[in-house]
Amino acid sequence: MKFLNVLCFAVVAATTAFAADSRYSGDQVVRFNVTSPKDADILQDAIEKGRLGLDVWTHRASAAGKIDVRVPFSSVRAIKKLGLPFTVLVPDLQALVDAERDHMGKNSEVVHNSLMSGEAVQLTAATIFNDWQSYETLSAFIAGLPGVTQLPSIGKTYQGRDINAFKFGTGPYAVVYNGGIHAREWISPATTTYVTDQLVKNADLLKKFTFYVIPVLNPDGYAYTRAASGQRYHRKNLEPNVGTSCIGTDINRNFDYMWSKPGASSDQCSDTYYGKAALSTAEASSLSKFIKSIPNTVGYIDLHSYSEMFLFANGYTCTGQVKDYDTLYKGSKLAAEAIKATSGEIFKYGGSCATSYKTSGDTVDYMYNAVGVTYSYTLELRPNENAASGTAGFNPPVSEIIPSGQETTAAFLALWNYVYGQLSATPSPSTSSLPPTSISKTNVPTSTTAKPTTTSASVCSHNVCVTGVKLVSSCSDCAKAVCAKDSYCCNTSWDSTCVREVSQYCTGVTC
Repeated sequence: MKFLNVLCFAVVAATTAFAADSRYSGDQVVRFNVTSPKDADILQDAIEKGRLGLDVWTHRASAAGKIDVRVPFSSVRAIKKLGLPFTVLVPDLQALVDAERDHMGKNSEVVHNSLMSGEAVQLTAATIFNDWQSYETLSAFIAGLPGVTQLPSIGKTYQGRDINAFKFGTGPYAVVYNGGIHAREWISPATTTYVTDQLVKNADLLKKFTFYVIPVLNPDGYAYTRAASGQRYHRKNLEPNVGTSCIGTDINRNFDYMWSKPGASSDQCSDTYYGKAALSTAEASSLSKFIKSIPNTVGYIDLHSYSEMFLFANGYTCTGQVKDYDTLYKGSKLAAEAIKATSGEIFKYGGSCATSYKTSGDTVDYMYNAVGVTYSYTLELRPNENAASGTAGFNPPVSEIIPSGQETTAAFLALWNYVYGQLSATPSPSTSSLPPTSISKTNVPTSTTAKPTTTSASVCSHNVCVTGVKLVSSCSDCAKAVCAKDSYCCNTSWDSTCVREVSQYCTGVTC
C-alpha cells in the first residue's frame, strides 16, 4: 500500500474512545406538514428565535411542505403548543446514535485503530463499505486503488489535519469532486469513496477525463461527529468564533461569490454562519486555490445529504436562469434518469434555489460564476425528504452505502459522458459520434441515415419534434445549427430541450 501522509498525523489519537454519550437522550426528529403561509410563519418564527433549539434538517423549496426538524428533549412538549401538525419520525435520537457507535466500535473503529497503530491492513471494498469509516481509512483505501496518485496536501485545517486529494485518469478534461463539506452528512464521504472505486475501473471514461477527488473536505468536523466527545449533528468546521462558545463556520457559505448575502447567516451560532470573511476558512480557501491550479477544469460536483436532488447554479437567487441553463438542466436530468434506472429512486433536478432553497457563498455558485467551471453541480444523496423510516435524515443504515454508491456512479457515468459529447469536436449530423453510455430509461429509436433531400429545416425539425427520433442529415442547416451547440440532440436523443434550441438556433423554425 502507498505511503500516506495521513498516517503521520500527530494530532490524531491512536484509538477513539466510544464511551456512552447521552446528549441526545429524548431528542426527537419530527416532520411538520406545513400547508399554509400562516403555518409557515409560525414555524419560521420558532426556528429563527432559537428559544426551542430547533435544528432544521430538510432541504426544501419553500417554507411549505414537509419539514424535518430535530427537537431537543427540553422542547418536545413546547412544539405541541405551536399548533402545527407533525409526525414523530424518531422518538429517541439517542437510540440511533448508540446503535451507530456500537456498530462502528465493532467494525470501522477496529480498522481505524489498526491503521493508526501501524499494522498492515488489507483494505477492500468488502471491509470499507460495511460501515462509516474514518477519514484516515477512506484516504488509505483511495490511495491504494489502481491508477490513483495521492497529491500533496491541498491545505491544513484549523486542527492541523491535511486536506487529502487524489488524482486518476489521463483524459484532457479535468473534473473535481468532493464529499464531506458538512460534517454530519456521513453518507457523503462513503459515497464519494465508492464512486472513486468504480471510476478507476472505467477505462473509457479515464481516457476522456482526469479526475480529482477530495473524499472529506471538512476532516475536522467529520472527526468531531464521530468522536464520543464530539457532537454527532455538528455541520460546520471547528474553527472557533471570537466572543462566543459557538464553534465553526459553514464552509458551504464561505465562498467568494455573493458571500454574506441572503441564504446565509451572520449569526455565529447558526448552522449557516458565513464566516468572518469570504474564503476565511482553511477548507474553502484550499479548495479555491486547488481548483484554480488545475488546467482545463470543466466539471465539479459537491456531494451532500440529504433529499435526493441534482442541482446547479444559481443558489443565491430564485429568479432568472444562468446562460448555460439548458445544458446544465439536461446534464442533471440525465443523471437523475440514470439513478432511477439503477435503483428506482427519484431525484429532483434543476436550478438550486428554485428546486431547493436559497443559498449564498456556496461551492457551486462560486465554481460556475467566479471560477468559470461550467458543469458544476450539487448532489444531495439519500434518503429522500419524504422517507418515513426512523433511520431517515442523517442516520441512514450502513446498508444504504452501497446502493447510494451504485446509483451515484450511474449518475456520474451519464453526466460525464454527456459532458464529453458537449466538449468534443462536433461531427456532422450524418456521422456517428461516441455511442451513448449513460444509463437511462429513455428508449432511443434506431434511425437510418436518410438520403439527401431538399426538405426544409422547418418541416424536418417539426417532424423530428413530433416523432421523437434523432435528427438526420436531411435536416441540413437546422440540424447543423443545433448540433453545433448541443451534440446530444444529434447523437443521443431529441427531447424538450432540443425543441427549445430549434427556436433559439434556427431562425423562423418553431416546434
